[in-house]
Amino acid sequence: MPIKHQLLREAAEKEALAATFTRYAKALADVFDGIPSARSGSESFWKGPAAERYITHAVQLKRQMANLEDGCLATAENLRRRARQLREEAAQAPDPM
Repeated sequence: MPIKHQLLREAAEKEALAATFTRYAKALADVFDGIPSARSGSESFWKGPAAERYITHAVQLKRQMANLEDGCLATAENLRRRARQLREEAAQAPDPM
């Protein structure tokens, strides 16, 4: 049976990892700031068929980054939930002698 301090240490580690996931997820939103992902914003850079390929690729990458951000935030929430459970277990665990 795990003892109180082990449970609390594991909870703290999960909270720290959750904070890291959250910080990185929020930074992902900045990756595409300033990069045009609409035809009107990219016309000065791309012409003809290359413009269409660029827009298609940019939109796809932006969507994938949003999915990655959502996944990171969901993982962080799962880690926080598990940390709460561990703290609850620690509160009920007998003190070591």
